[in-house]
Amino acid sequence: MNDEIVFIVGDRLAGGPPRRGIMSLSRLVADLRAGLLRDPLPALVPGQGIERHEMDLIRAELKRCRLPGTALWDAVPPELAGRGEVHKHRQENVLIAGLRRIGDTHYQAALRLSNTHEMVLDHTTGTHVTGMVVTEAVRQMSLAVAERYLLKPGQPVPRFLINSLQVSFSRFLLPLDAEIDYHLDEAVWKRPDVLRYHGQCDVLQAGVTTASGSMSLSVHEEGAAERIEETQSDAVVQRLADRHQAGRSPEPSEHRVP
Repeated sequence: MNDEIVFIVGDRLAGGPPRRGIMSLSRLVADLRAGLLRDPLPALVPGQGIERHEMDLIRAELKRCRLPGTALWDAVPPELAGRGEVHKHRQENVLIAGLRRIGDTHYQAALRLSNTHEMVLDHTTGTHVTGMVVTEAVRQMSLAVAERYLLKPGQPVPRFLINSLQVSFSRFLLPLDAEIDYHLDEAVWKRPDVLRYHGQCDVLQAGVTTASGSMSLSVHEEGAAERIEETQSDAVVQRLADRHQAGRSPEPSEHRVP
């Protein structure tokens, strides 16, 4: 193995022109099969979009080409947050991993992006993590902190309502290792069953902030939130029905030829 390092990323995260030091999984496999990569190999470091299945594929290709499997760095990825903690049905759509508290109001996690995440299935603009993925990471981090650390034990099933969400971007976020840093600004129980909280979230790569977000939420008992939604839903449906009714053209009258 030589001193060079090449980061391998999922195919859907490498949509732009080739970047020095970054290679898609498909290109790596193609180059191995074409004999373009020979011993001593560069160190192959998994980036975003490379999970256990993809790493097994790389190992199989290295073995088939009679190249050392030690070229692939085999670090164990941090454990994903629970689907319920980030309000997702499918594990591949979870972005938060290794969530931990490092201070009274300070939390950290790693960004872990699957090549089959719902927000990368139709991305066409270059080799970077999209702004929508970053925004979703801010949302998931804010939810996971509350679900794991702020809610009361035994509290009835909660419903989270977003009051505000802002995200600003300062640099491209590459599909490589990244950290999410969350500071809880305030958490207040307005009533025994209503929590209101907000916090600031920074997405960092190699120690540099690439994006910052803030999010304010309120947490209600499921039944109370459902009643709020039902009341507003009924009102909107009625207003739109009235508007459509008022805009309907009258039926054309019959004209008889004398």
